[in-house]
Parts: sequence; structure tokens; C-alpha cells
Amino acid sequence: MTTALIALAALAVGIVSLVTRPAPAPAAATPAPVAAAPNATPASDTSAADRALCTAIAPLMAESDRFSNAWTDLGEPGTPARDAATPKFISDTLDWIGRAQPMLDQHPDVDPFFRRSLQRFIDDLHLLVVDLRPGPLTSYAKALYADGVGAYSGPLHICDGLGIKW
Repeated sequence: MTTALIALAALAVGIVSLVTRPAPAPAAATPAPVAAAPNATPASDTSAADRALCTAIAPLMAESDRFSNAWTDLGEPGTPARDAATPKFISDTLDWIGRAQPMLDQHPDVDPFFRRSLQRFIDDLHLLVVDLRPGPLTSYAKALYADGVGAYSGPLHICDGLGIKW
């Protein structure tokens, strides 16, 4: 009799659960496509604008390479030759920034990645030389230098892809 009662109780629970089961959730609706932001510009071909900026900055980038390589080729940070050349590197870099920034600003229609990476390169150089002093590089200066090298690769690859080298 106990087995029959347990079976009957299980049957009652099963029936009650079927009767009181909530309706299945409706299938997820496919979301409507998101409309573009009202001020968003459609993707466009920026190769002409990119080529114009590459042509304009190539001599500046080559110049930056020359004075940066000359400075780093003097030895490790903190060596007498490198320390003696640091003030000139700072002034050369600040002069370069004063010419490179307006050049970038004159080309607002370039690929956004190109603009951002070139701006990062300019900004990283500026931040580097603001606190640069003769002697060993601080960890902050090392990080800025490394980030600047990464940012430099953006314009380098874009311009190289357009056949403009420095």
C-alpha cells in the first residue's frame, strides 16, 4: 500500500506540474537593424587623402628617423655622448612636432586609423621629450618610447602600402 501511495502522489505532482506549467517563452525576435547615427559618415575610400598626407609627411618622417637614430646610435641612455646630445634631440623633436602637427591637421579626410596612429606618434614624442633629461631613461620614458614605436607603424604601413616610403 505504501508503494501505491507513493505512486499516486508522484502521479498527482506530475499532473499538477503539467497543468500549472508556465507557457513557453516566446522565441527571441530578430532585432531590427540599428540605424546609423545621424552624423555618422559612411565608409569611404580615403586613399587619395591618405596619399596626400603620406606625400606631405614623408620628408618629416625621414627627418625624424635621422635625428632619432643619430641620438640613439650614440649609446645607451646615461652615457656621456648620449647625455650631451639629449638637449639637441629635445629641441629637434619639439621643432619637428611644431611642423608635423599642422601637417596632420591640414588633412582631416584621411583614414581615421591613419589619423589616430600618426597623432599618437606625435603625442608620444611630445610626452617623451617634455620630461626627458640626460641620464638613464625612466620607466615612464621607456614606455612612451615603446608606444611611439608602435604608433609609428601605422603611418609607416599605410604609406608603404601606397608606395610612399621614407
